[in-house]
Amino acid sequence: MNKNGLQTFFSSRFILNISLFLFILTGLSLGAPGVANAEVDEFKLNNAINRAGLQRMLTQRMLKSYCQLGQDQFYIEPDKKLEDALTRYEQGLEFLKEFEVVEGVKGSLNSINIIWPDYKTMILAPAVKGNVDDLVKKNEKLLALSHQIVLDLEKLSGKELGKVVNISGRQRMLSQRIELFYLLRDWGFTDEFYAEKLAGSRQAFADGLKYLNNYEGNTEEVIALLNKADKSFKLFSHSLDTTGNAFLVSLTVRQLLKFMNDATNLYSKM
Repeated sequence: MNKNGLQTFFSSRFILNISLFLFILTGLSLGAPGVANAEVDEFKLNNAINRAGLQRMLTQRMLKSYCQLGQDQFYIEPDKKLEDALTRYEQGLEFLKEFEVVEGVKGSLNSINIIWPDYKTMILAPAVKGNVDDLVKKNEKLLALSHQIVLDLEKLSGKELGKVVNISGRQRMLSQRIELFYLLRDWGFTDEFYAEKLAGSRQAFADGLKYLNNYEGNTEEVIALLNKADKSFKLFSHSLDTTGNAFLVSLTVRQLLKFMNDATNLYSKM
């Protein structure tokens, strides 16, 4: 390597090292400027896991609202909920750009941005049963990519509380996912794929509650919310075994979403 090459190499290494130092000093861009307090960094990171986790829920809510529109269930204003979920999902994509420096996040966001335009066009079009299979496939990809971002942020945290925020936030998504696949069954999608997704979501929600109830850091307020979620889930679970209970399922899922959203927000502030 010639002299100029060596100068370029060491200059690049110096810039890289300084960049990494500044990155760590500012708490991975999560804290206030100049703040290097580990507790502040963890607090900000847990909030980021919470917000990234919300993206998972919004993917399911968008498609759920589409199915409600397709089945003329206008009593719960699915058109407004769809627009709100879509707007919040796009806001979440902007928020997550701040965390592109975290390994894996940028790649997931790039993949989402490839899928998103076509998905957005389809889901804002009049709800047609014939488009559901394609929408479900795209939705599953969006969910998987959104979930991977949460996992990457959780890995960065390296703390049990980061995992708890992830699991609690995942419960929000599962509440919407249970209702989504219940509605799809009511709409005539009864093959094995759809049946397995409904059954798997129910089991995952029950497992998530068990995990959270065993967390030793639960406050009295969190315990009360988990108890409410557990009771609601057990009371309405049998309604999922038969068709024609969309209204009851919707009411209960709304409660579950609120309980788990409140719990996740409390976890993220610990």
